[in-house]
Amino acid sequence: MSTTKHASPASFEGTLRDMWETRPVRPRSGGKVGGVATAIGLRYGVDPILVRVAFVLAALYGGAGLVLYLLGWLLFPKEGDPVPGRPKPPPEPTSSTLAVFLVVLLIPSVFWLATSPSIIGLAVGLGAYYLLHHAYGDRGTPSTATAAAPADATTEVRPDAAPTEQLATRTPPSWDPLGAAPFAWDLPEPSDPEPPEPDRATHRWLTWATLVLAAFAGGLTSSLGAPLHISLAFALGVVGLGMVAGAFLRSGRGLFVAAVPLAAVAVLASTAPEDVDVVDDALDERTVRPATAEELDPDYELSAGTITLDLRELQLVEDEAVSTAATVGAGDIVVRLPEGVDTTASCHAEMGDVRCLGPSVEGTVDRVTTDLGADGPGGGQLVLDLRVGMGSVEVTRG
Repeated sequence: MSTTKHASPASFEGTLRDMWETRPVRPRSGGKVGGVATAIGLRYGVDPILVRVAFVLAALYGGAGLVLYLLGWLLFPKEGDPVPGRPKPPPEPTSSTLAVFLVVLLIPSVFWLATSPSIIGLAVGLGAYYLLHHAYGDRGTPSTATAAAPADATTEVRPDAAPTEQLATRTPPSWDPLGAAPFAWDLPEPSDPEPPEPDRATHRWLTWATLVLAAFAGGLTSSLGAPLHISLAFALGVVGLGMVAGAFLRSGRGLFVAAVPLAAVAVLASTAPEDVDVVDDALDERTVRPATAEELDPDYELSAGTITLDLRELQLVEDEAVSTAATVGAGDIVVRLPEGVDTTASCHAEMGDVRCLGPSVEGTVDRVTTDLGADGPGGGQLVLDLRVGMGSVEVTRG
């Protein structure tokens, strides 16, 4: 006799099989579009609003959320049509007409998954669903076990026996060992009251920690020169991960309040024209070659990129003084000085490399250097204020 081996429910194969056999059932009422988010929420005991927000966040990553929702709509069965007086009907598979329609929508949607963000969003979504089932797979499924009566609770009773004889042949239940209340022997055995569920930690720190990390992620990408909608997308990704963690820890509902307006601003920023970017000339390279003091602006600024001040052709009359400043968030500042102009350069870098009319210094540098040129004092005076957040500052002659 041969036996068939099944994967353990704790194994990866067993979890996948259980995910399919006990997949969520789309309800007939309560769903917003196809009932996918409501089905997942009812199946695993999580708030459907968090599931809907997760789909919206995933949709921002190359449409991965839309593909996942369509797959759930196609693969999740629908709640059967109830019939009065009959037991709950089994779930019904997706109708053929709706299945064809969903497949037609999925075909162009799959082409959106050719970019890295969409592939990452799809992988994160499937991984989150696997972890959700692995942690809460025992929720939302009716128990098929039935409590059996003890074997020695009753003995065989003849239908033709008299009522007093039937009572005499029955064994009293455990709650009435003296047989004082035979009229109540047919009642079910009393059960011990269920112990109260222990209080769970609210994990309120999750919301604030997620918002701080989201702000850091958005600010970091913005300082590196990323467009506004990309920075917001990174922040939304952190908020989405916080929501996934909150689904397991039963916390983080406050993240929904932050995710909705953040997603709206990200969508608007992604559709805005390129010339309406709040980042001023991000990732730009600006080169300035003034010949006179009038052609030299008092200030140059970039969020990210390189500013080159080529001042080798700058002509200043005797005792003429001119000053200018350059600021770069992330990038480089390069200054080329004329031979005979007296120069005072203030060079500052939060993190990077500074070569300010002298040897190179790395780290956090704040240096002021005065150089009178090869001909000594005279020939005009130039004052420079150069600042970079992360990058390098270089000031040289000629």
